[in-house]
Amino acid sequence: MPTLTTRLHTVTLALVLVSILCAGAPFAEEKSADEIAKELSNPAGSLSSLNNNIQYTTFKGDIPGADSQDTWSYVFQPVLPFAVGNKGHRIIFRPAFSVPINQPVFKAGKGEFEDLDVNLGDTTFDLVYAGTQMTDKVNKKGYLWGLGVAGTLPTATNNALGGDQWRAGPEVFGGILRPWGLVGALVNNQWNLGGGDGGPGSNDQDYSVMTAQYFYAYGLGKGWQISSSPIITYDAKADSDEAWTVPVGIGVAKTTKLGNKPWKFQFQVQKYVEQPDAFGPEWLFKLTITPVINNPFTK
Repeated sequence: MPTLTTRLHTVTLALVLVSILCAGAPFAEEKSADEIAKELSNPAGSLSSLNNNIQYTTFKGDIPGADSQDTWSYVFQPVLPFAVGNKGHRIIFRPAFSVPINQPVFKAGKGEFEDLDVNLGDTTFDLVYAGTQMTDKVNKKGYLWGLGVAGTLPTATNNALGGDQWRAGPEVFGGILRPWGLVGALVNNQWNLGGGDGGPGSNDQDYSVMTAQYFYAYGLGKGWQISSSPIITYDAKADSDEAWTVPVGIGVAKTTKLGNKPWKFQFQVQKYVEQPDAFGPEWLFKLTITPVINNPFTK
């Protein structure tokens, strides 16, 4: 029988291969690199894509040994929009499959951290009804909006990496579009709906976490952008000194065509200016490789 680690490596490889194979399909739309870059930065955009995120995180905290901890992770996130009518409205589905690698977990009984090797994390998703409205097409001014639901599925292979809960809640986002780019924010709040076996992190524990992602993209021309999309979280059930996680970030992105396919390459650096006192992230370094694809579920 294959080991858990072998199976997870196989899953990760399969997701990467799916990304590469889908990226090889012909892309029907003819847009400039700048237009594609701006569209990919828009959470209400019309382009289907496959986001491959490779992340490295360092940590800090009051727990002994916290400042020397770090971890890698891989997150695969398809973006699949479905057009609704002819007014620029669409339904967008964005699942995210997380593969934490050597995630540190503090073992209170031993008084030290332990790395968890390779695992599968909880699967998150959002399903939104969204649109982009141009109020001044000549000057390329408009706004974007979205309304829907965010959720979490208990797929983690280790209880320390997930809540062992089914979670869901409302999600809204909005922003402005200008000739130079765009800026906006996405907010959701999730509560536990059930699941688990009554153990740590199970559904007998209350859960209420708000996520606020602010995003910006400033076009530099020829497919280059200054852009970032840090995620703020607030745990309403935690003590005040453990509730907030707040990063600030900057990044650079380049959109180009490889063969007949648009690809976006982005690198971000995020510094956490607020995190739980006991243990939380300090720095995040994130590389995102995004091929644009034709949505395989639409004509």
